Amino acid sequence: MDMKTLNEVGISSYSQFKHEARLHQWAYREQVLKVGYNKYKNVLRYEDAKNGLIFLEGYRDEILEKLKKTIEPTSTPPSGFMLTNLLRSEHIPYNIFFPMHHDLDGCKRLFCDLLSTDDILAIDKINIEYHPIPIEYYLNDHTAFDVYVAYKNRANKQCGIGIEVKYTENSYPLKPESHEYSQVKDENGSTCLKGRYALITKECGYYKEDVTHDMLVSNKFRQIWRNHILGASMVLKGKIKKFTSVTLFPSHNVHFSQDAIPKYQKFLTKEHYNEFVPVTYETLFKMMDKYLFVPHKKEWIKYLNERYLF
Repeated sequence: MDMKTLNEVGISSYSQFKHEARLHQWAYREQVLKVGYNKYKNVLRYEDAKNGLIFLEGYRDEILEKLKKTIEPTSTPPSGFMLTNLLRSEHIPYNIFFPMHHDLDGCKRLFCDLLSTDDILAIDKINIEYHPIPIEYYLNDHTAFDVYVAYKNRANKQCGIGIEVKYTENSYPLKPESHEYSQVKDENGSTCLKGRYALITKECGYYKEDVTHDMLVSNKFRQIWRNHILGASMVLKGKIKKFTSVTLFPSHNVHFSQDAIPKYQKFLTKEHYNEFVPVTYETLFKMMDKYLFVPHKKEWIKYLNERYLF
């Protein structure tokens, strides 16, 4: 498969997008990494995965060193797929956001533009796989942001941006035996929000009156909703002054670009509409190239475009 020919492919459905993404990652492994695979062509062999081949070479050693360190209480341990599966999104926050810590001032300019605000005074830290603690103060579970950007606004108040990073994902199945199921369903399988889920959803003011809990906890919207109200819980608890939820996805993933995101935005009240921001890879990569000045920048931006876009 010639990677360049994929640029000419038009995408009209989610299944076509995932098919083309799979072919694209096969070609990347074969033509760029030049390594074999483990059972599936988009899965790296263990000996290659442990060397961090899923990450950009210029930052590979730095990322692997970070992953060796003890997991912080506020972090969620990486899954076993992160180093091996080229088609999943677990590794992508590291390739996109980890290098940003080298230019936090540039990040300030980037996020001001991205969120259409001038109220970011300084970026304090960019965390990957972050959840606030103690968990019982917030959603009382281990819901985590793929990326959490901590910043101070011009009033010198702590604020946050929670970023959910998607690639080929679509709807998010609810597992009947999970803690999450027990918090959104009753014993008959009917929607029934409980505990912090119910309280935060009611108190945050994000949703119009005609938006039902059935809508929010459906497979299509549940993960977007849950990450959004995790940020709301931080505001209501007084941990931060303001929160913005960002969902990042490639434009060719029509599940998000044409379905889930536009419909979720219609759930939101006018007062909170701008606190949910959908962003495509294409838009973000261009803004990163404009605002950020980090080591290996040229190679980094080229890598992201060639690795994830087609």
